[in-house]
Amino acid sequence: MNEAIVNVHLEDVPKTSSLISWSKNGLIAYVSPCKQSKHNLLLTYLESVNGHSWRLAPPQPVEVKLENNFVPELSLLCWSTLSTDLAVSDVYGNFYIFLAGVGMVDSKDSLPSYELTSYNHMEMIYRDVINQNIKSPINPGAFIIAFKWLNIEKPQILNKPASLINLQQSYVYTYGVNQYAPHGVSHPIPTKQACLALRRNGTLMLYYQGEHKVEYHRVSTNLHDKPMMISNASIGFTNDKEILITTYDNLSGEISTYLATIDWGFLVESAKRQKTDPHYHTPKENQNLPTISLTKIHEMKPLPEYKEGNIYPLRCIDIVSASAEKESKASILISYGAVKIYRYEVVNTVETISDAFSELGTKMNALVESTHPKTIELKDTISRNGSIQSIIIGPSDLHCMILYESGYIDVLDTKTWEVINTSNRQFPPRTITTAFEVGFAFPEIKHKDQLVLAVSPNMTSVVYTEVYNETDDLTLKPIEKVRNTGFQPRDLFATSVALAYRHAYACYTNTFTDDLIILIQFEVQRLRSLLFRQMPDKNDSIKLMLKKFLESIISEAHKSINFQLDAFSKESVDKLLSNPPLQKLLSLQLILGEAQGNSVMSDIAWIVLNLRSTNFGIMFSLSSIYRQISKKKPSEDTLQDSIARGECIISLIGNIKWLMDLMAYFNQELLQLSYFRNDTENSKLNLSNSVVLPIILSKVPRLFLMYAISSMGKTHEILKKLHKDLAESNKLFTPMKEALNRYFTICSGAPLTLSLFEQYLRECDALIAKELTTRLASKEKGYSLKIEQKLVCQGELADDVKDIARILVDRYAHNITREMKVSELYFYNTEWLNIGFNKPARSIEDSSIIVYPQVSNKKVVPRLKLDRDIDALRKIYIYDGKIRRCTRCRSVSLVSDPLVFESPTAIGLWTMVFQRTCICGNTWVNI
Repeated sequence: MNEAIVNVHLEDVPKTSSLISWSKNGLIAYVSPCKQSKHNLLLTYLESVNGHSWRLAPPQPVEVKLENNFVPELSLLCWSTLSTDLAVSDVYGNFYIFLAGVGMVDSKDSLPSYELTSYNHMEMIYRDVINQNIKSPINPGAFIIAFKWLNIEKPQILNKPASLINLQQSYVYTYGVNQYAPHGVSHPIPTKQACLALRRNGTLMLYYQGEHKVEYHRVSTNLHDKPMMISNASIGFTNDKEILITTYDNLSGEISTYLATIDWGFLVESAKRQKTDPHYHTPKENQNLPTISLTKIHEMKPLPEYKEGNIYPLRCIDIVSASAEKESKASILISYGAVKIYRYEVVNTVETISDAFSELGTKMNALVESTHPKTIELKDTISRNGSIQSIIIGPSDLHCMILYESGYIDVLDTKTWEVINTSNRQFPPRTITTAFEVGFAFPEIKHKDQLVLAVSPNMTSVVYTEVYNETDDLTLKPIEKVRNTGFQPRDLFATSVALAYRHAYACYTNTFTDDLIILIQFEVQRLRSLLFRQMPDKNDSIKLMLKKFLESIISEAHKSINFQLDAFSKESVDKLLSNPPLQKLLSLQLILGEAQGNSVMSDIAWIVLNLRSTNFGIMFSLSSIYRQISKKKPSEDTLQDSIARGECIISLIGNIKWLMDLMAYFNQELLQLSYFRNDTENSKLNLSNSVVLPIILSKVPRLFLMYAISSMGKTHEILKKLHKDLAESNKLFTPMKEALNRYFTICSGAPLTLSLFEQYLRECDALIAKELTTRLASKEKGYSLKIEQKLVCQGELADDVKDIARILVDRYAHNITREMKVSELYFYNTEWLNIGFNKPARSIEDSSIIVYPQVSNKKVVPRLKLDRDIDALRKIYIYDGKIRRCTRCRSVSLVSDPLVFESPTAIGLWTMVFQRTCICGNTWVNI
């Protein structure tokens, strides 16, 4: 075991916000804040405890060690743009990069080999060690004072601000998207990453990945040929592919600004070649390495501010990079304590010349058309009250946050440089891009020592601790509603638009949304308390208002990402299967339904998510089998072919069993509904709590259901033929024989005739289409979408649909029940599915607690469990093996496929698509 690390330099770190970093995947990496700690790097993440409450997971140690097992004190953590790589530096100036979501594979090759796994598993893939002597004094010049990950060479899709449109009696917001070309500075190969680090002695280093694999390489240059001791610095990017660096050097007393460019050498040509040949390798003799060139464009002395007899020296330098918008410019923020922030921009020197002189120079041909030298120019000053601790750059460089020493946080729009969390703003806002425009603000954080604080990637919460805290635990606080706090429709609607907008932003940028869901839960809880105080005797009215509020959030979430439930047909099922917005929206519905105790709402989301993954599994596996049998005749089959196909079939069996049992449960519901259709008062099941009726009546779930049954039928026929062909060729090896036997046994064990139910669904499909066409003919535009949203998102049957539901139940009673083994179906056990009106009620210790303290160490309740855990991905019992858990839906799954037959080579099964993310779209964590 390592000796305890003595953290003596935490207070010396220029920006304590560099001691913690929150990734877009939801992982929070942080340095232990304790004076003494066993570990120098810790990892945590938000996870659902029971479907209602959340917690920050207990700190997971990730050791940063040198080759001699020296565990140094850390000074910098920063997740990459893709949130897969974590940059780490220690107080000695050593630099490391960890790769998240990969595991090292034992390999006979000299080069390391990796496999995909959950993001909380990390491997060190790079070290730049300049000092590993534990007894040597720290060299202050080697300390990394500024750091920046480069952007990614890919187009970026971002949503436009939600824009207000006033109608006669109400108002709505419209949504849209923009696609931007790659901006800033980036590695020329779109799948590769790079970063810049600046030491106090003025050494600028570029760490970059090569053509292939994940390893990093280094090139460096110096800002100046004279000695430097930089105490404040920042790195950013312009939209002219230039690196902007501003520093304050203690030795010269100057604030200097530099522009740097990277010549990427052979990687530029390699990037072009890889577009047509992904495996292209540049010959060794043609590999001219990247280089950095830089120019100093400005220098000045600091301008310390005086206020009320006090002097406020230079506090911090921060660069906000140019955003994806073409006209955006980088801003240099130079802050002086408690008075002002000076904002500078890079300009051509000709822009600083007055119009009169410029005109004169033009006449005298003094100004030529060549590129003008650049400098920086003061654009404005931002006056604030309170001593500034640090400035935190927000997501996509669209916002920045000022953290004051008091613990208060201001939010600035980097386009207008206005503070957006103030009370003097129009309501409802003309445009919405954050929750701050509709009345939210960061909570003021009371503290004694310096804060170590990170803002979530959605800007909806903070996690923090203090330097020299007694424990390693972090505290999480969501933003709070401080303005427009009423429950009038306009207040609630504007809030739902802001929350939906942030959800859409997260979808477009592939950012986790658990922090956003927690904020929604807190807002529902605040409204519930407010309503109970205002009208304590109107419980039903309160429930209805909260229900409408949640409906509005989900409806706007669909609208903000342009997903229309009524816009799909049978021809678009394949596209729907791989549609990320659908998965994200269902995941949102699942957890909000659970949190509010609406089991029909969450059950529908869970069923459709599982139909999606099951359909994908069947489609992928069928494709693999087709591909294999098309290459060879049955008579040419080998044992290895048999093993590969056998594993492919075995991997599907759990999902086929789930599908068969889901059909059985649907028939159980329809059976009960048909028995009690004239006596609903004596039945636990009715039109309002049925799951099967909204599934059949709504377009997208019905499409998935019919597609699944059809795919299962095709699979059955293909496997029957394959069995026959192999048997006739005397090539039915044991793996295929066992796999097929298990598959056919599962299929024959169902208490219903699948083809009969498929025929019933086809009749329903035709009947629903016909009835809705007639009933919606006289309705306004958009009414069809409202019906679909009620069915899918709430499990609610609108009045226009209830009559159709009764027709479906009547038809089931008259046609199907005659040909079924009713008693066998009625008593068939489907409890493991954990859906429907008979599933056991969840017991929650205290429904008022939304986030448990990290120190409470609450146990997570698995989603699927009978006498043992059930693998939610593969739909099988878990007996042994390493387990992972979804941070949102609490599903558990085996980390690796439980292969039945011994195979000398790796087999690519459909489950590999879910190696890092659950079927609900959230991240797995290894436990």
